Amino acid sequence: MIEKETHEFSGPSKVQNPFVFGHREQIAFLLNCIRANQIPNAWLFHGPVGIGKASLALNVAKVLSNNGVLKGDNLSYLSEKDLRNPNASIRANNIYFCKRKWDDKRKVFQKNISIEDIRELSRKFYLSSTDYSYKVCIVDTTEDLNISASNSLLKMLEEPPKNTLFILVSNNKQSILPTILSRCQKIGFQKLNEDDLRNITVGLFEENHFDLLKRAGALTSCDGSVKKLLNFLDKDYIKFFNSMKELFLDLPNLNKRKAIKLLTGKKEYLGNDDPEKSAFGVLLKLIASIAKNEIDLLINNKSVKEEISLIAANLYPQISLLRHQSIEYNVEAKKVLFLALNMIESAFEKYKK
Repeated sequence: MIEKETHEFSGPSKVQNPFVFGHREQIAFLLNCIRANQIPNAWLFHGPVGIGKASLALNVAKVLSNNGVLKGDNLSYLSEKDLRNPNASIRANNIYFCKRKWDDKRKVFQKNISIEDIRELSRKFYLSSTDYSYKVCIVDTTEDLNISASNSLLKMLEEPPKNTLFILVSNNKQSILPTILSRCQKIGFQKLNEDDLRNITVGLFEENHFDLLKRAGALTSCDGSVKKLLNFLDKDYIKFFNSMKELFLDLPNLNKRKAIKLLTGKKEYLGNDDPEKSAFGVLLKLIASIAKNEIDLLINNKSVKEEISLIAANLYPQISLLRHQSIEYNVEAKKVLFLALNMIESAFEKYKK
């Protein structure tokens, strides 16, 4: 939770940070850096959405912001568990969480992290620490920075104060300014495996619910992301997703009229602030699954199936860019979805029956 007036981390004291599953190699690397006291000015945690990057960033911040951790022989006692589920309490004056703010008037999150957000962060961040502890800034996500905010952050990365660490979280590092990337030590994260997803959802799902979702294809569709998997707890979402999936099973034929009716008929998905739960998110998820041959199409011709998979792989970045530009220029979602379906229909035109 972010305070509206400041960038200091704040939240209910009773809320526990979730245990971070998976990412064994990445955690081992971070642990070695901290133990050897070879902490860079900035880490970039990049990888798929919803796999625990921001949670791990917060755990690292909790450890480093604790003034007792970096003293004397304490580093030698630091373990993997300390990064997965640290006992250290949050030091509100030493952890800064920078992300898109909530717009009370419009009841939506702002489109970007602005330069004013970074300036406010800078004023707080440059206050010197009175002990051995680190000041840690988490930017989640870095691609939410507009150009002015990116340039302002770059200046901070070029001249960081002593005992400060930036952890930049990204779901798409290609959209980050190259000059910012060059200032960061990059740590790539991969999707979670089935065992990790099962362990994370213990206590969230009813008994056997995980196996039911697995048989329904949710594990394939969620692409190793617990955030995406949790969407499948919503029965309306499952119905909506499966209805769209049925239409795509008939590729290269596409009932565009029915697809438009489905995609635009549910207002809660048409304008959903969560990109993974939006109508566009479902569309991209299905195209990605077809590209990776994770959906068994109805057509029997093997060579045509392979061609459809290649076409879907080429379509994905085009439609993803279309969505990004529509958000940037505030284009009506219904119009953009209509354009995306036209692109899909045209791409498969030569293979239609």
